[in-house]
Amino acid sequence: MPESIRKNDRNSVRVAIRAAGVGYIDTLSCRGEFDCVMRLPFVPGLEISGEVTSAPEGCGYSAGDRVVGYVGAGGFAEYAWVSPDMLAPLPRELSFAEGAAIVVNFHAALVALWRRAQLCAGELVLVHGAGGGLGSAMVQIAAALGARVVAVAGSAERRAVARAAGASHVVGPDEWCDAVKAAGGVDIIVDPVGGRTFEQSLECLAPEGRLVSVGCAGNEISRAPAECLMLRGTTVMGMLWPEMLKRDRSLFGRTAKQLDDLVTTGLRPIVTKTYDLADGKEAMDAIENRTSSGKLVLVMP
Repeated sequence: MPESIRKNDRNSVRVAIRAAGVGYIDTLSCRGEFDCVMRLPFVPGLEISGEVTSAPEGCGYSAGDRVVGYVGAGGFAEYAWVSPDMLAPLPRELSFAEGAAIVVNFHAALVALWRRAQLCAGELVLVHGAGGGLGSAMVQIAAALGARVVAVAGSAERRAVARAAGASHVVGPDEWCDAVKAAGGVDIIVDPVGGRTFEQSLECLAPEGRLVSVGCAGNEISRAPAECLMLRGTTVMGMLWPEMLKRDRSLFGRTAKQLDDLVTTGLRPIVTKTYDLADGKEAMDAIENRTSSGKLVLVMP
């Protein structure tokens, strides 16, 4: 497998990749359907963990350091060149596979819930798609921040993952709406689906509740009626973590430090299956076909 095609320059850190996370964005990129269409040829893989083999002087890293990093593309390879501000030390409590799993989904979850939704301990949070990689990370982060979590997941396997992630109540996609309305609504809803799920979520917010849109897996554009927002004082906000990184590159390091604190107190990514690098297509097929649960990770030879 060739070295990542990410630009090799004097300001980059060379990392021997030990593991790479696999996510829904990788499948979109390979189909040319992600917001930022990759120019061919390209190597998939947004997030990695590994060991530094060389680094520019004064960057804060040196050969042998164990790190995690966001590469944007090129992670499904044996080596990558990474900008120092997109790297962070791998917490000593985590394996390489867990380190690769904590980058995209857990950074996104912490930014969505803590920075955007301003979650407070004791609030009630509902997470759609809670048995997948991003959804289970949202559940774990919400629980770690002191929230009570309602998880919506579509299969028995995914509901089991949501429970393991810390959800206090788990429901199926056909029953959540009535159950939440009967309970008086929730404070925060995380929606990676869009379309009808988005519309129902608006109806299920408690007064002054917040809805965070983090994706559009249902391929339907969502719209929020102003009357609904005004009458109940609710808030709708969006969050696309890679775009936020483009606007504020220091965000990666700050979020990594917050996650380090949560790891120290027991947070562990749920890696449900690892694949050899050569079987990367099988991992992406499992995500695209919705037969996977939790987080999938590639491990390097």
